Amino acid sequence: MSNAKVLHQLYVVLEFPLNEHPKSSKHKCPVQIISLDDQGGLALANEALSQCLEQGDVGDAPVCLFSIIGEQRRGKSFLMTCLLRQLQNQEDKDASWMGSDDEPLEGFEWRSGPETVTKGVWMWGEPLWVQVPQGKVAVFLVDTEGSMDLQRQLETSIKLSVFSILLSSYQIFNILSEFKLVDQDYLEMFITVAEEVGKNFNIYPVQHLDLLIRDWQHTSTYGVEGGQEHLKRVIKDLESLPGNDLVLKVLKAAETQCYLMPHPGTRFTRSNRLGDFEKDFQDCLKDYVTTLVALPAKHVRKDSNGHALTGKQLAMKIRDFFQFLEENHYDFSSPVKMAETLANMREQVNRKTIDIIKGEYSEFVLHQDRDTQTETHCLNISPTEMQKKLEEKCQELLERCRGELLGDEQQKEALVQDVGQELRQMMEGFMSTYEWRFKEMENAANRTIKDKFKQQYKNYITDQGQENKARLPCRRVKPRKMRQRLKKKSQELLQQCEEELRGARDRKQAVLRDLEQELTEQMDDFLSNLE
Repeated sequence: MSNAKVLHQLYVVLEFPLNEHPKSSKHKCPVQIISLDDQGGLALANEALSQCLEQGDVGDAPVCLFSIIGEQRRGKSFLMTCLLRQLQNQEDKDASWMGSDDEPLEGFEWRSGPETVTKGVWMWGEPLWVQVPQGKVAVFLVDTEGSMDLQRQLETSIKLSVFSILLSSYQIFNILSEFKLVDQDYLEMFITVAEEVGKNFNIYPVQHLDLLIRDWQHTSTYGVEGGQEHLKRVIKDLESLPGNDLVLKVLKAAETQCYLMPHPGTRFTRSNRLGDFEKDFQDCLKDYVTTLVALPAKHVRKDSNGHALTGKQLAMKIRDFFQFLEENHYDFSSPVKMAETLANMREQVNRKTIDIIKGEYSEFVLHQDRDTQTETHCLNISPTEMQKKLEEKCQELLERCRGELLGDEQQKEALVQDVGQELRQMMEGFMSTYEWRFKEMENAANRTIKDKFKQQYKNYITDQGQENKARLPCRRVKPRKMRQRLKKKSQELLQQCEEELRGARDRKQAVLRDLEQELTEQMDDFLSNLE
């Protein structure tokens, strides 16, 4: 490396610790989220990521991310800069947002010529807020280094694609001239990566895809109209060849469209002034960029269930993936190897998630067991109530498990069913013990209650006998009248006992029958001595 390059890199590190764009001030400039070393390794700028997605109101707000991919040196950074200018001037309803003809474009660094400028993944360092009926959406622009660079290792390109997918709710595939075989191959790789990333991070893999054909020269019909006609021809050509199911599935999706843009003109390729491009290009650029600015409300980043992700939630997913890259040195040398790697990752994460869910339910059941060891606490919760309590906790954990598991819906549902079966086995085992315990404690409590009223009747009879014996013989209560008195007291005690007894009506009635028989025996014994 030359001394000039070393000094330049040292200058950038010392002056711009957050990997800021060297031509702009902090925040109002692109920040580098992902950088590359000389060996193609990736580094995450965690502070820059937090600055973009977690600071201020962005952390709890829905986010819309316009991300662009494609070959290097094809005007991706230029397009992001135009979109940036429109978002910064949303109040301009006409084309005045583009500025004067001699005004240079500033934002994402770009230049004409063969040498690539963008290295890694850059994001505009502050949210571009768009007002929507539901509130505000934080819009971010993401510029990715040409991951189709054939000189780079495929493994690096795949990893860059992963971050591009994570940081995208509106993906623009920048293509030169027409949809070619190399574009088809890259799109197939990108979709494969997107689907695996979607499974691993519970996000919608490709929410929207624009095929933006640059420098179109085959017809004079540009924009969406010409693009959709070109897309139909591409689909027809691919349908005539075997093995294109994955690409066709995405190209035929309602979320995919094609847009044709003419060549900007020879003068523009030698400058960076807006006034130097051809009128057709100028009109198409205005139309395309203006259309994009109207879309954030429809294209917030969503998870696999269609729920909007906040800035904090998205940042967490990005950190999770980068942590996985750092902790596991798996092979990303091809989409197939990447799929195997991410499948292993899913298996590890799912196993950990399932163990946590099972552990929490086991602890919950043990807690119920500990809390109901005493008669007082046990008899406060009937088996029916305990069953309901355990089932509600089971459903709560299964729903959480469903939300945290990785994979497609069919895979996740199969795992949830297995986990549910294990949780219910725990529940059934505990309920068998609990029902026995509750019955034993209920019987013991009812015996105590019965004995209490039996003793009260015994005391009453004793008092009646002593009081009757203390009277003169002529004033003593006759056996027949005493029987009526004792019978009445017996009924009062039986009624009071019924109110205190625990359990179902049939079990209460059994205890009352026993008590009634014992009270009758006491009465009969007393009256036989009285007579």
